[in-house]
Amino acid sequence: MLTLAKKAPSRDVLGKSLRLLAYGMTAICTWAVVILFRRWPYGWATWIPVVCFGGAAIFFVCVPWLATGIRRYIKRQKVEPSIRLRVLAFVSQSVGVLSLGYGTGLWGIAVFSITVLALGHLYSYRHRVKPKRWVRIVVFVLFHLTFGWAYLGICGAWPYPQAQLAMLAMAVVSWELFKRLNLYSAMGMGLINLYVACTLSRDLVFGGFLLAYFGVLLAFLWRADSEDGRRSNPIVVKSRLASENVSRITPGNFWLPGSRIASYALRFTLVLVLAGVIVFLFYPRFAGVPISPLLTLHVPMQGQPPSEIVNPAVPVVQIEGWSDESSDYYYGFDSQLDLGYRGGLNDTLMMYVRSSVWSYWRSHAFDHYDGRRWAQSSKELAPVEPASPYYFRFIYPFPQGDYFVQTYYIAQPMPNLVYVGGKPTDMRFPANSVSMDSTGGIRAPQPLQPDMAYVVWSIRQDFDPEELRGAGSEYPSDVIDTYLQLPDTVTERTRALARDLTRYAPTPYDKAVALRDHLRETYSYNQFPPPQARGTDAVDQFLFVDREGVCEHYASAMVVLLRSLGVPARLAAGYGSGDYNAVTGFYEVRANDAHAWVEVYFPEHGWVPFDPTPGWMRDPYSGPMRRWLFSGAAERVGLGGFASSASQIGAAGAALLGALSGPLTAIGAVVGALGAVVALGWGGWALWHWWRARRAPRLRGLHAHPNRRRVFAAYRRAQRRLRSRRALTQTVQEHAAAYPEMAEIAAAVDVAAYRPEPPDEGMVEAVQAWLRGLRR
Repeated sequence: MLTLAKKAPSRDVLGKSLRLLAYGMTAICTWAVVILFRRWPYGWATWIPVVCFGGAAIFFVCVPWLATGIRRYIKRQKVEPSIRLRVLAFVSQSVGVLSLGYGTGLWGIAVFSITVLALGHLYSYRHRVKPKRWVRIVVFVLFHLTFGWAYLGICGAWPYPQAQLAMLAMAVVSWELFKRLNLYSAMGMGLINLYVACTLSRDLVFGGFLLAYFGVLLAFLWRADSEDGRRSNPIVVKSRLASENVSRITPGNFWLPGSRIASYALRFTLVLVLAGVIVFLFYPRFAGVPISPLLTLHVPMQGQPPSEIVNPAVPVVQIEGWSDESSDYYYGFDSQLDLGYRGGLNDTLMMYVRSSVWSYWRSHAFDHYDGRRWAQSSKELAPVEPASPYYFRFIYPFPQGDYFVQTYYIAQPMPNLVYVGGKPTDMRFPANSVSMDSTGGIRAPQPLQPDMAYVVWSIRQDFDPEELRGAGSEYPSDVIDTYLQLPDTVTERTRALARDLTRYAPTPYDKAVALRDHLRETYSYNQFPPPQARGTDAVDQFLFVDREGVCEHYASAMVVLLRSLGVPARLAAGYGSGDYNAVTGFYEVRANDAHAWVEVYFPEHGWVPFDPTPGWMRDPYSGPMRRWLFSGAAERVGLGGFASSASQIGAAGAALLGALSGPLTAIGAVVGALGAVVALGWGGWALWHWWRARRAPRLRGLHAHPNRRRVFAAYRRAQRRLRSRRALTQTVQEHAAAYPEMAEIAAAVDVAAYRPEPPDEGMVEAVQAWLRGLRR
């Protein structure tokens, strides 16, 4: 007689446990030694031993154990026969691909990926039981080639290589979706595509793709749970509600349609969506370096930048004279700035800028004034040699300062001017060469095109007024020769006004502030000031005749007034910061954000920006780092302390609400959209369940035999005619015991439900004859 001995513990498990303990104790002892040696575990170097030994423990113990468990789970998985689950998985993946197509404009690759995806799902369904070996080898090779394709894209500055990898890899893997676990993985890959699209999204359209994906995900989870329940329960002779494991929909249980697991999944997903929105809005965020270079959808620019600024809008725009229309072209983005031109700018979206710092986006500056026009006195450009392909460094060595990163996405055709914020140190730009002009402006070989993107690293500019007051007036000779130039057209009354306004300003900084404030407070802003009279100085006409103008008139006046006092200054051009979208995290820069301001030279500090134009009250320094959604909201409130009266408290509260109105509106829009989608989805789901509860169940497999179905149909009709509905908790025989008139058909129902052989024709005829007898 054989006796079963108690199974001894596995040596493999014992060995893994001992290794885990050894690694853990080694990490603890190492950490203790470091603590004793340094007396306190501060500094990042303290954690190196812990990370090393902890990582070794995870790699050598936990990872093999987890891999073994995953392999065993996969072996237990059966092939997935549900075509509906496969269709839902395909739709969710297609949503991810479409979101990437919209965010990158790579519609060719998106359509190709969806086509391969559809063919892969079709192949996986038809060959789910016995896949072809040669196809699996081809899929294995192609999957690794997609990573090679992405590597070539990164090296060759192809458009959005990370997005191409996400789409193509998912399409290739779709030929290996045979089991339920594979479909879950497919849903996860669709989510990865959405994540990549999220990093590239620049508007709220991405929210629609996100909602569509989660809607399909809910349908997938509900369908998967429903089919699992149907497979595990062979009893089909019950009402439609019972067969779907759904209670009758009433106001009391309307919140939980579907099975318990599906309901939990639904609630968990909704909470996850809401939590994701809240985390997205409130979590600290930084405008860091993109994972891979976001360059351009076009071939990288070749050649050397020309000495003249190339603007695609110049041939069709009036450069001199009067225009009472608005366009998306700012005449300051040219080799010359004509102060005699009159015209407005529309609100065309020109570019998106992702930056953790508020700033003006500078393009270039002008140093020579002839009484009517601004130009650059030197046409020479200094080439900037790339440190690596498409990577340029402007300052050697790296200066000390607070760095921030800007990512620019071009939306409209623009000049070959490169816009930057702060003091640029490095740049990743899609060109084989760039150059820098004499005023620090960066030039590209060709005009910037839509869908182009580039990244700039800059030092945040923040100037202390006291330090600027002590900077002195010892200017280099080249600065004096270039930036104190004035034409003979400058009138004596202009020079006298400068002296009169600064008679109480002892330093160049105080002079600049006095002139800036005077221009802001005295002159009116008008996009269409009177025409420039011939033979007159533009600054003189602005200051003493028109007394109104646009930003370049204010900036020109301040530069001329400063130069007349011996303070070097120049006129800078570019864009204002634009409107910050708190939801997308982008500054949306429009044509009417084009702007001109003043840069004043201070020894040992360089060029310091000032803005004399009314309505642009912040000097164009770089703002503080934006850490989270509401960064800067309190700054706009302007509370210097606690209010001491009810009126002050009310005013402070109103200011705070005004400052938060933009972010709160964005949050309300997102939450309202989510609520509307959830309400519509839940209402449609409940209505669908109500409709299906009134229909006969669709039988599958053995129960779909015609004779079985005829017996079940007769049983349901008998319940309606006798008004004796079977309760959800009753069996057929229990129901017949409670209603004896149903006893004659109960036996036939049991035969149709449980016996392997279907009822014969005689039994079916007897049941139908009995049913006809009930009519009499």
